[in-house]
Formats: sequence, C-alpha cells, structure tokens
Amino acid sequence: MLGELNLGRYRALELVAEYIRVPSRELRLDAIVRDVPDEDLRWVSERIHHFLLRLLEEAEYDPAKDEDVDFLASLKLLE
Repeated sequence: MLGELNLGRYRALELVAEYIRVPSRELRLDAIVRDVPDEDLRWVSERIHHFLLRLLEEAEYDPAKDEDVDFLASLKLLE
C-alpha cells in the first residue's frame, strides 16, 4: 500500500490525519445520536490519527522529490 503513494495521495493522507485528530462537529453530533460517548469517540480518533502519522513516517516516499519534478516540468512548459 505504501508503495502506491504519490504526491497527491501523500498530501491527502496528511490532510486526513489533520482532520481526524479532532472529531468534527458533525461527527460529534452523529455520535450523540448513536449514543457513542464523547470520550470513546476521542479515544478512537486519537488512535486513528496516531496510525495515520505512523503511515506517513513509515512511507518510503519523499514528497519533495515529486515537487521538484513538478517544478522542473513547469519550467519546461515555460520555455
């Protein structure tokens, strides 16, 4: 799975990790409707956030390399 990362997927993983860190208002409201205690929701969110950060750490992917390639490609388009 980690071998399939590209710049877009890496950035998406970072974004999801940030959003999942603190449950959204909508998720908290849905938890109330489903009778899920806030403490349990936060516990699960923290674990998922931790897992996503571990995925980012373990990925043998350097987003800077793709950014360099994108930058160089854009320079060629300008020529």
